[in-house]
Amino acid sequence: MRPDRHLADLRKLFIALISATGVLCGGVGPLAAQLRDRQAQPSPQPAPEVGGAGGGVQFFAATQAGFDSNLDNRFLSRPSPFEMLQLGTSGSYKPTDSSAYSFYLSSRDFWYNNLDVSQRYDIDAAVGARYDFSPTTALKIGSSYYKDAISLDRYDYYKGFADLINEGEIYRLRVKLDSLTEVSTNQLLSGTVAPNIFAVANNKAFDFTKNGATASLLMMQKQMIAPFIVGNYADVDYFEQVANPSINRTAWEYWTTAGARVTFSPDFSVDLGARYNHRNFDDLIFTQFSSAYPDIRFTWHAYDGWTVRGIVERQIVEPTTSFGLADDLTTYELDFDKRFDQWTFSGRAFLNHVKPIGDPFNYYKYNWFVGLGYDIDKNTKLFAEYYGRWVTEKVSDLAYERTRVGAGVRVSF
Repeated sequence: MRPDRHLADLRKLFIALISATGVLCGGVGPLAAQLRDRQAQPSPQPAPEVGGAGGGVQFFAATQAGFDSNLDNRFLSRPSPFEMLQLGTSGSYKPTDSSAYSFYLSSRDFWYNNLDVSQRYDIDAAVGARYDFSPTTALKIGSSYYKDAISLDRYDYYKGFADLINEGEIYRLRVKLDSLTEVSTNQLLSGTVAPNIFAVANNKAFDFTKNGATASLLMMQKQMIAPFIVGNYADVDYFEQVANPSINRTAWEYWTTAGARVTFSPDFSVDLGARYNHRNFDDLIFTQFSSAYPDIRFTWHAYDGWTVRGIVERQIVEPTTSFGLADDLTTYELDFDKRFDQWTFSGRAFLNHVKPIGDPFNYYKYNWFVGLGYDIDKNTKLFAEYYGRWVTEKVSDLAYERTRVGAGVRVSF
């Protein structure tokens, strides 16, 4: 359903006036200009695999020094050198041939010498289990907690999942339940405006819980062309919104993807499909949004240890602007990794095209990363990283860039 044109125009005018107020009042930049562009979360720890012997506990530590030109992803940037110290532990336990358990705990402390908020940190914890009911059926369950106190917009993330996989001779069936809760640990709106003035844009207004279920089926998986279908339904509850909010982000959604996996060789396969997304909002003006787009993924084990992967996808994700209901996100991604002798080489480049739903902005976010590691021995690794970013907003013609470089050492014992 299209929103009422006059009401939508009034909302856009309201947003434009508030954004202008944010500029005039100073602060870190335009109010609606990606204030919720937080740091990338660490990759989730995999569920334990069943098989092999034993288990055990290991501890690890890392230290790093480097430079970040724009840690907080602001249009008005402030560069700073930094130091990092990480401490953590992980372990696994396999009491039987058909069950396994694992845990992971890590904390990183950063010191940014030239920033007003100089000390930043994060905490990452996860537990998981796997049960093999039969040679063809397995269940993975897990939960995790991540505290982001690196970003200025600080959040706690709580995740949980249950993943059931049944794999036959010609098919692979998967049913997954998952839950995500994000809770702001800030009390004020990022910038200069207090939340009691703009209740729909303060940090707590973005607290939500998302619970969903995904089912997928891959048929004729050993054939060159194997059809597949994936479906998801989820409920999104923004539980800290004020009563009768002018922007109501609570919603339910579904998406589905259908296509075929084409296996050209054991080293090269492509998933070719199309995805349809739909979200129904409780908002009075923007009641629903739908999109459709090609969904493409490939994996290529090129030669001599090189692996290359690519993704093209379009999703509806939670909002990254102060007055958006959600984001219409299209991603184009390419990554690779290579290991040779004691060296590890990896890279990633991706473009996120973000069109906020209900917010008149249009972002192009270009990101690229290169990492290099060298194993001195099995317990000691040297590493160096380079990350670059360039973001442009087409409506306001604003842009910012970011460069981050660092090198360090990681040990385990």
